[in-house]
Amino acid sequence: MKQHLLYATAAVLMAACASAPAPSYQAAADLNSSGYVTAPRDDGRYTVAYTGARGMSRAQVAEFAMLRAAELTLESGQEWFAVIETTTQNVQLLEQDDLKARTGGGFVGGESAGTGAGGAGSTPTPGASDAMTRGGPSTGGFGGGDVPYQVLERWTPPTVPQTVLVIQMGKGDEASFPGLAKAPEIFGAQVVADEIRGKMNK
Repeated sequence: MKQHLLYATAAVLMAACASAPAPSYQAAADLNSSGYVTAPRDDGRYTVAYTGARGMSRAQVAEFAMLRAAELTLESGQEWFAVIETTTQNVQLLEQDDLKARTGGGFVGGESAGTGAGGAGSTPTPGASDAMTRGGPSTGGFGGGDVPYQVLERWTPPTVPQTVLVIQMGKGDEASFPGLAKAPEIFGAQVVADEIRGKMNK
């Protein structure tokens, strides 16, 4: 019996690992999305940020930020980049399908003409019967009961790791870093890109 239970547990764990999506390296669709964004600074340096997706670790996000820094350096015709500043933090993403982003048409708290009564445009009396709402009294379309926990979870934006780098790019052996008392760590762009890409392709 214990042996069967052990096999069943192992099978469940293997299935969970197999179904877990691999982290995806991509450009962010906007500032509120997972992926990388880059922006030039007034001092000639660049800000590179990578915002993770659900399930990504801080280490994965930090590597993807470094990969983007390396690729940006190569795209700019430079050979190396120096990391001037590093910030790692957790941020909340308001996903595009998040219920809080919707302002009408049957969700509680909508501020448009739509109401919890199915968008009829008037505020129903709590507990009153509403023909537009399936399941009974008017409570935003949930049939008079509590809001399902799956919906409440979607109302809470996911918290994901984010790494922000300030980098300075260059070429050759000469380098100066105005405003810094100590020289920062310098990385060969091609080496970093090849190393991280190699890990991703395994």
